[in-house]
Order: sequence, then C-alpha cells, then structure tokens
Amino acid sequence: MYALRLALKNVISRKSSLVIILFISFAIALLFVSNAVFDGTDHGLERTFINSFTGNIVLRPKVDFPLSLFGDETPVTGALSEIPTLVPYAKIKELALKTEGVKDVVPQVTGFAALNVNDCRIPMSFFGVPGGQYTGLMSSIKIIEGRAFADGEAGIMLSKDALKKINEEAGTELGVGSELQVLAGNGVSFTIRSLPLSGIYTYDSQNPTLFRIALVSPQTLRDLMGMQDFSEAVKIEDSQINLIEENDSIDSIDDLFGAAGDFEGDEAAGGPELLQNPSDGDSGASAGGILEGESSVWSYIICMTDASANENKIIRQLNKAFGENEWAVQAVNWRDAAGGSVYISFYLRIIFNIGIVLILLTGFIVVNNTLTVSSISRIGETGTIRALGAKRGFVIGEFLCETSLLTVTSGIIGCILGCLFTFLLQRAQIGISNTYLMQLFGGKTLTLAVTASNAVQNLVLSVVLAVVGCVYPVRVALRATPVEAMRRQV
Repeated sequence: MYALRLALKNVISRKSSLVIILFISFAIALLFVSNAVFDGTDHGLERTFINSFTGNIVLRPKVDFPLSLFGDETPVTGALSEIPTLVPYAKIKELALKTEGVKDVVPQVTGFAALNVNDCRIPMSFFGVPGGQYTGLMSSIKIIEGRAFADGEAGIMLSKDALKKINEEAGTELGVGSELQVLAGNGVSFTIRSLPLSGIYTYDSQNPTLFRIALVSPQTLRDLMGMQDFSEAVKIEDSQINLIEENDSIDSIDDLFGAAGDFEGDEAAGGPELLQNPSDGDSGASAGGILEGESSVWSYIICMTDASANENKIIRQLNKAFGENEWAVQAVNWRDAAGGSVYISFYLRIIFNIGIVLILLTGFIVVNNTLTVSSISRIGETGTIRALGAKRGFVIGEFLCETSLLTVTSGIIGCILGCLFTFLLQRAQIGISNTYLMQLFGGKTLTLAVTASNAVQNLVLSVVLAVVGCVYPVRVALRATPVEAMRRQV
C-alpha cells in the first residue's frame, strides 16, 4: 500500500504524466473505434453472406488452389479452372445431414459465363442450384416477381440490382419471361443456351458481391460447363423390369436385350429409350417406370446449422470423418466459402491495428524513457529506502504501480472515449457511396459494434504496456548499491 501511495505521489508530481496519459488514451480510443467499425462490418458481412449464399458451412472438394463458391480465386487464370465434383456425393450429403447441429443442406455447381444481351456480354458467376430449395433455405432472398424455377426446369433468376445493371448496360427492358442467352467458353469453342427469366429477387442487405450472382438450373449449367452427368434417369418398360427379375442367370448382354435390330424404328415394341434431358422440362414419372435419383454431379454442399450450434466444432467433426473415409472433401466456414471479397476487410483490419499498435509502442517508449529518467534522478531516494530495509520487491512494486497508473488509467479513459466516439458515429448514420468501400464495409451505411471483447483487449494491452514499461527503469534503479546511492545524497 505504501508503494502505491509513493507511486501515486511520483506520478502526480511529474508534469509529463498528463501528456503521457492523453497520448496513450487517444491511441487506445482510436484502436477501440477502428475495431468497433471492423466488428460491425464482420457481423454485417457474416449475417448477409450466410443468409444469402454461403450458409454456415460449405463442403467443397480438396484442391491445391484457393477455392470459394465463386470458383478458383487465383487471379487471371481462375476463371479457366475446372472445379472438381464431390465424390461420393450421396454419402457426403448423408453424413452432413446426420451430423448434430446441421439443420439442412443444398447442393450447388458453379460456373463462370456471360449473359449475351443485345450483343453486350456481361460476365457473371452462375450458381446451379435447385431453385425452390435454394431460395427457401436462404432467408435473405425474397422473390418479388415471377417464381423460382422448378426441379428439372430450365430457367434463370436474377437479383433486382443485377437486372437493373444489365438493362442499363445493354439498353433493354428485360423482365420475367424474357429470354436470356448465356455464353460459356469451352476450350476453343463456345456453348450458348437460351433461358427464360423465371424470377427476380432481392436481398435483405446490399453488397456488391451479391450483384454478380445469377441462379440457373443445375443441368443447364452442367451443359454449359461441359460437365458429364451419368446419373440421368433411364426409362425402362415394365416388361424389361420383369425380365431382369425373372432371369437370375444371364450369359451375355445379348440374352437380355436381344439383337440390336429388334428395336430399330419400333418404340411401341417395348425398346428402351432415353429419358429426355431434365432441362427440356420432362421430369415426371411415366407409367412404364423411371429409375429416378438426384444427380451426383455437384461441386459444393451448403449447410445451414442451428442457431445454437458450434460451427467450428461441426467443421472439425466433418473434416475428421472425411479423413477417416479418405474422401477428398473439406468443410470450411462462411468466410472461406465467400472468398477474397471478405478477406479484404479481414486483412485491412490487421494492417490498421498494426499501425495503431505502432503508435502505442511510441507511447510506450515515451513512458519508458520518462520512468528511466525518473529512476536515475531518484537513485538516492531508492538507495535510502533500501538501506532502511526495503526489499527488491518493494522497488519493483513501486515502479510497476507507477507504470500501471499511467497505462491502465489511459486504457480506461481510452475505452470510455472510444465508446463515446462509437456512439456518435453510429448516430450519425454515415452513408457510403463508393463501390469498393461498400464491399469493404458490407453495405451502404457505416455500422459499428461495441463488444466486451474489444474493451477487454484494450485493457489487457494497457496492462502489458505497464509490465513491459517498468522493466528497464527497475533495472536502472536496482543497479546502484544502497551505499553508493546514499553517497549521492551527500
């Protein structure tokens, strides 16, 4: 207690103490406000992306390049990469649905192509998804015109903002029912498909990343990307099904199907015929019987979890199961699934915090130098105290109390100022019009979030500065012996 009173007396007696406290308080307040901005951005982006297209967890193939739901994130060459499919898809999906905490899943294939409107080519990222299931799972998507394309039906859906941009660039007035041409490069050639605009939707939150997404029927996208789907349903007549059941031993394939000529030009004779491509609109069952099943050609499985679920625990659990089964699949969080657009904010936060920490280190040097000069000028006082019986611990405690009074007080004042500045900025409702800033901050308005972890981190940083800042001054004070120190007083 005496060491604390002595430290308080020394702090108050020095004129430089007020300058040090103000300097560190300002730096702490700046750090608090910047983290409040990035916390608000992260929470906004997380809520927007999870409810719009990433879900909580995404299952994707293991690859040696940066992969997001938009495809290969490698600059320049990323759009040319072929995205592998999930194998074995059915077992992976079954495992995901059986995992505790996973509420629902939806599959997706991804492709990069262009909309060709009035000879104006507009590049977009195409998500091949089951229309009704996907829009039902993503709570941020609200269909305002038309409807979601049905399973097996060819169609395309665009957001209101994306359609507005297309109409402005192409000089058209496209709407529900309009035919859109989708053009995709395939080596040295191009593949073109014409699709009806079945629906127009909006997102609850606005983010430029969402404007470049188009939802299309999965089989159409597979055709555009040249993805082979061998899981197409095959129509088999009742007579053939009975033949398979009755003949347990078949010597050759000809015993089952007969001569090839038996079926030429005679559909009524019971010959096999391929089911029409689902994208042609024929997805219903027939009287002859159809061996139907969900396609196994998917590149991603998007998982929605319960509100109380621990996503990191589920990811670890899924990846452990994938490793045990030797499947080339990995589970990632929403940030990895969203790709580089989210990590820009993440890396900028790190860079900005490093800059502010450097400012705090400058303050630390000032504090350290001030205490060092003070300890040199007080060697006689320190020696007298030690001669009277004070131990080394007393001297260390005195200097630790001094630095703590300076830095911790600065930290508390800085957090209070940071909360005040954050509140004022939040009330100001600062608008953002720049596209890049909108993408960085996750919307058209600057949002801030005051969190307990932000305040605790700043206070912990203050304590660290106090502990480290007293090391050298204490060494200087303890360097002189009590006899030498008392001699200086004479």
